[in-house]
Amino acid sequence: MRPCRSFAHLVNAASVVALTFVLSVPAIAQSQPVSRGDTLSTKARDSILAEVLADTLDIGDDSLLVPMLLRTTRQTITLRPTFRSYSVGTVQASEQSSYTSWVARFPFATFRVDVTPIAYTGDTSLTGGRSQVGFNGVSPISARVDVPLRRADTLRVFAQTMSFPGALTTEDAQALGSIGTSTIDFDAQALGVTARVGTRYTLTQAVGDNGVSITLRGGLEYDPKPSGADVVSWRGTTVRVGAGVSRVMDEMTLGTSLEVTRSFADSLNGRNLFPGGGTLTLDARMLRYFGEDGLAFVAASAFYAKPLGIERPDQPTRLIPVGDFAGVTAAAAIPVGRFAVVPTVSVMRESSSAGAVASNGVQTQLNASGFTGSASVGLSIPLGRVMTVTPEVGGAFGSVSQTVTSSFPRRIGRPLTRSQGFSDPIRGGWFALEISLSR
Repeated sequence: MRPCRSFAHLVNAASVVALTFVLSVPAIAQSQPVSRGDTLSTKARDSILAEVLADTLDIGDDSLLVPMLLRTTRQTITLRPTFRSYSVGTVQASEQSSYTSWVARFPFATFRVDVTPIAYTGDTSLTGGRSQVGFNGVSPISARVDVPLRRADTLRVFAQTMSFPGALTTEDAQALGSIGTSTIDFDAQALGVTARVGTRYTLTQAVGDNGVSITLRGGLEYDPKPSGADVVSWRGTTVRVGAGVSRVMDEMTLGTSLEVTRSFADSLNGRNLFPGGGTLTLDARMLRYFGEDGLAFVAASAFYAKPLGIERPDQPTRLIPVGDFAGVTAAAAIPVGRFAVVPTVSVMRESSSAGAVASNGVQTQLNASGFTGSASVGLSIPLGRVMTVTPEVGGAFGSVSQTVTSSFPRRIGRPLTRSQGFSDPIRGGWFALEISLSR
């Protein structure tokens, strides 16, 4: 079928965009161990190609189908230095990061290691005593192995270290929180994260002979309880289950899945950045090939993630409380001679609301929302048989707002209502230069 043939071309042809190129493209990553913090926004930033292209039966990860296509070992090293700058109103933040990964694909398994050094500068003038705070760190070093047990069933075992630093000072958390929403992409959100170990299993069953498959997924993860006095993101024990359905056609792949997670962790006396509870995630994806050789394609994804049982939605690393998160992304690969142009557009929105009634009868209602639209373009340039260099530039715009309305009861007449809040524009941009070495 053309999808498999085209995917093999993508794996072996330097003139086509590497799978690791679109690490900043939003889509839901159901199966990836966390190297940048297991938040909803992290799930939305993972590779759409790793989701759609890799295993057309599971549509879950870039490591599942590849061992079935290879008879020899294939290794890929990817370096992606990225420079980001965002503003929310008058608040400025920027970072320099360098995502690094090593992937070794064998006929019997796939091994992967990921890590990202980070330098972040943020503005705490609205929440702290200093206007600019800068700190450096390294995301958790994550490692995983995927072993296909049947043609499509896969067992995953993974582990990650804590980030460095393993916790954040109050000032550093404020520097993240002054611009921290799920719709804004910063690698620094992976700092202050605990270690983790876990395992996941994916069961895939074909239905009929028309390319339809059903998948069931389950997993268990454990984060050791941290010590110390600084703030940290700790999930305790996490259970996840999911199901999906996909269809592979000659020139198109379609898929959708549903996943539910539940974590069990306490507040660490108020210093736990993880809001508690779990998440329900629904997503859908499409991949469409064009041309006789199948090297041009358009990929699209949409997702909706709803927090479940959130206990602490208002965190110091958050500008607005945790809420429902949704997004749509479209990306394309357009071969131009030996090169490939890769445009990407996405729209992300987060919204939250909460109400409370005090013992004196005062009713308080909070409504918050954030919206970000972004666009980028990259150019994949092959340099010889083993190296591909891909510069990318992108920009973003949007807004974030929050309103708190209080209603004070009175003995005579209508209740007295007062509102306060903010509404600020979002502006940002980034430049990345990916270097991929494959052999």
